[in-house]
Amino acid sequence: MSETALRILLVDEGQAEYMVIAHLAAAIPVRRHLVSWCDQPEQALPNILSEQYDVILIDGQRDAWRTRDLLHAAINGGCTAPIIVVGDTLDEELDRHAIADGAADYILKKDLTAISFERILRYSLDRKEHEREISQRMQFDPLTGLPNRLLFRDRLEHAVVRAQKESSLLALLHVDLDGFRRVNESFGHSNGDELIQIMAERILTCVRKTDSVARIGSDEFTIVLEDVRNLHDVIAVAEKIAPSLSQPYQIADASLVLGASIGIAVYPEAGQTADTLMRNAELARQQAKSIRGTQFHFYTEQMNLDARNQIHLEAELRRALRRNEFELFYQPRVELESGELVGVESLIRWRHPQRGLLAPSDFIPLAEETGLIVPIGYWTIQQACRDMRELEQKSGRTLDIAINLSLKQLQDEKFSEIASRLLLESKIDLHRVEFELTETAILTNAEQTYQSMLALSQLGVSFSLDDFGTGYSSFAHIQRLPISALKIDRSFVRNLPQNTDDAIIVKAIINLAHSLQLRVIAEGAETLEQIQFLWENRCDQVQGYYFAPAVTLEHLHTLLKEKLISSL
Repeated sequence: MSETALRILLVDEGQAEYMVIAHLAAAIPVRRHLVSWCDQPEQALPNILSEQYDVILIDGQRDAWRTRDLLHAAINGGCTAPIIVVGDTLDEELDRHAIADGAADYILKKDLTAISFERILRYSLDRKEHEREISQRMQFDPLTGLPNRLLFRDRLEHAVVRAQKESSLLALLHVDLDGFRRVNESFGHSNGDELIQIMAERILTCVRKTDSVARIGSDEFTIVLEDVRNLHDVIAVAEKIAPSLSQPYQIADASLVLGASIGIAVYPEAGQTADTLMRNAELARQQAKSIRGTQFHFYTEQMNLDARNQIHLEAELRRALRRNEFELFYQPRVELESGELVGVESLIRWRHPQRGLLAPSDFIPLAEETGLIVPIGYWTIQQACRDMRELEQKSGRTLDIAINLSLKQLQDEKFSEIASRLLLESKIDLHRVEFELTETAILTNAEQTYQSMLALSQLGVSFSLDDFGTGYSSFAHIQRLPISALKIDRSFVRNLPQNTDDAIIVKAIINLAHSLQLRVIAEGAETLEQIQFLWENRCDQVQGYYFAPAVTLEHLHTLLKEKLISSL
């Protein structure tokens, strides 16, 4: 009796039928048989699919069509237990349909004894296990346990359908080892099999659990990457797999180093069907193998060029941090009431050794994707504070300094700790430091952001909400946060005062902000008419080309010294 009990679920509306089945199960002399009863067939499916039961019994004659529907739903839902349809009288049509629909057996209650019931249960379990073994052999590679070509193709087709419905990216990677045939010839097939198992293990460590890896040939593997956000996600996986497979293999007391070639086809650019993606990933792999020094290759030349450029630019970004190639420019902010220059916004630039001065749009998106925006952001905080201290020492002027924060920075668990340390080390008046955040950054990780803002505000730092009016801004959450200013996006300022809609929006933002005791800063002011409109409607500060573009620290010092900023 040490064997675990066999769990049976009976789906039948009649209590009498349950009593009959329970009595028969209790009378079986070998192994305990526990019967659970579901008297509402329309609610039985979750129980059937719960994997809590070893055998499912379904009444087949009260409502034959409902039985068939339930059987269909159970099979399509992936029920792993054998399902037996139970009837009161012989119904050849029901018998035929039940087996065709996936039932393991069709039995009559009146013919059951404890012994025959036990035999039927055992037969159904044995048959299900046999089917499972056949399915395993048909769909999985016996050497690695990974899906084979047949199952892989089915998964790829489903992945393509999902990508079409969700308008998302999908990447197919085709991988093989360079020189595997020589391993078989030199060391024998058993050692070659061992190498393939190691190869499979290494690939699995480089991908997510949600990614689908399959073995489709002797040394050929495929990987389906779903829900990839951009090209960089695909590159990141390829850059993990290639060096991992190129590490030495210990085979038959020998250390072997084999190269790997990876072909990549991305949906929809490289194909919109499973067949096309498979063919193009194979072509890309062949091209990767033919180009000396290449470990992975994209099917389309443009994507391959984009991938190489991204890899090269990422490496240059890392070097730029080490070599201090970044610079901060400062765009003046003018107080409309007094006409005085009262602050600046720090804006990063990259002085590239070959390409010259690069604007943020040329490198910040990649920095965001790679996570390099976090160390770049800390460098910006430190450098902006240093520059303000230098400016104060040279000119005697103290200006407010606004520093942009990115979503990735706020997601860094150590953000408030590191930022606080950098600010305190700067020895400047922290009441003059303002961090600019977008609403997306605030709402993505609201609680962590809130705690970071509170910690920094206790040091005297203030916060402004950037690009206000372009998203789904809520004054309710603005009131909860330690925000002291709103920035009106340049898209609303650009057509002032001629555009009536923009004028109404800007007036409303200013009035609502002032009612919440918040300052208002308009960006992108370029004409006297815009300045006049903003002044008349009590906007607090503006920044834009009308007064000055973003300038270097040296140029800013000159503007202050010679008072070259236009006043009203």
